[in-house]
Amino acid sequence: MAAGRRKLNKALWANITRLKLLTKSDAPVRFILEDSPFDDEQEEETAIEKDVYFVRGRILPESDIFKEGALRIEMRLTSNYPNEAPEVRFLTPIYHPNISADGKFCHQLLNNASRWKAGTTLVEVVKTIVKHVDNPDPDYAAIYDIGKEYMENRAEFNRKALEMIKKHSLPRQ
Repeated sequence: MAAGRRKLNKALWANITRLKLLTKSDAPVRFILEDSPFDDEQEEETAIEKDVYFVRGRILPESDIFKEGALRIEMRLTSNYPNEAPEVRFLTPIYHPNISADGKFCHQLLNNASRWKAGTTLVEVVKTIVKHVDNPDPDYAAIYDIGKEYMENRAEFNRKALEMIKKHSLPRQ
């Protein structure tokens, strides 16, 4: 295995190990890991080399609207990780200004290469996702109309968002 791949696998394995700690009730944000390039007994050196890795799981937001359920997300990491930000997509439909119709999460940390730092962990990425699901940022709206509605008609935004959560969210366990 090439040294670069070994370094990637080691960094990714360490990040996934840290993600598993977010299942604890006292974690700063809650994340349930569902799928990763490593199984529970696998060491980083035995992982299959790939150009793209996927990490999937459920976030458990805490805001009044989004705490009704869990939302499945997918983080797509290229072989340039951790030097390149992961692409984050919501696999659970959600009514939110920072999430595009195809589920792509829009945030300056992930979409602006100058803001991404190679030392940023997947735990920090998950914290950012949960923070911005709970507290939308209309300045980085992926869907302008939803961002505008969030700013100008919060009651209607809340109604539509809660309706989507009740319809599409997953159990929190």
